[in-house]
Amino acid sequence: MGLSIDKIKKLENRDRINQIVEFLHSLILDQGLAPGTELPSEKELAQRLGVSRFSLREALRIAETQGLIKISQGKRPTVASPSSHTISNILRIALKRSTKNLIDLAIARAGLECKIVRIAAEKISSHDLAALEENLKLMEIPNRKLDYYVQKDVEFHEIILRSTGSMVFEIMLSSVTPLLYESRTQTLATGGIDRALQLHREIYQALKDHDPDRAEEKMERHMQNAVEDILASHLPEEG
Repeated sequence: MGLSIDKIKKLENRDRINQIVEFLHSLILDQGLAPGTELPSEKELAQRLGVSRFSLREALRIAETQGLIKISQGKRPTVASPSSHTISNILRIALKRSTKNLIDLAIARAGLECKIVRIAAEKISSHDLAALEENLKLMEIPNRKLDYYVQKDVEFHEIILRSTGSMVFEIMLSSVTPLLYESRTQTLATGGIDRALQLHREIYQALKDHDPDRAEEKMERHMQNAVEDILASHLPEEG
């Protein structure tokens, strides 16, 4: 599909660079622009958006690092070829603009994680099992800040995802994972590190045994705990 610039409007007078980046995501998504499609020149974009050339160039640079566009010296920016990183960035913006909340996202994640771990149980390599074992040892270290354990939780699930070798799952899960950092924090703060760690150990053992049914069962319990913790943290206060 070709590019239509008739509906490009000036941006609000706030946080211009982030607004430009979000505009580029929306432009490419809403108009279904194919890879290689040329965007308007810097001069034309700056005029239509009502921003400085400096702000525009910085936003274009950010969009390029995100894999959204390609910039070549002396040429107009073009739409980059799709990748899991690019698509997940676009989906993240769409989710941020929706009415989805942490509970909705946690439920969506639960369904994906259960399918992912089932496939992982059949395909996981000795290398990824070793990475999971090391992750468990690091998560067992006591008296660290909560952020440390949240990051180890993220890494545990990323290793399982990687073991499937599926870009489709990577795109689907990565689109919501950054939005779930807060929910992971709430889950570990509410349910405790030990409870999460114990289920991580049980999931690891099921993966090591290449048992899809048990791996899915343990992951389902792990995800249900997460949903229940988020629900509890959002209950109205009594009194």
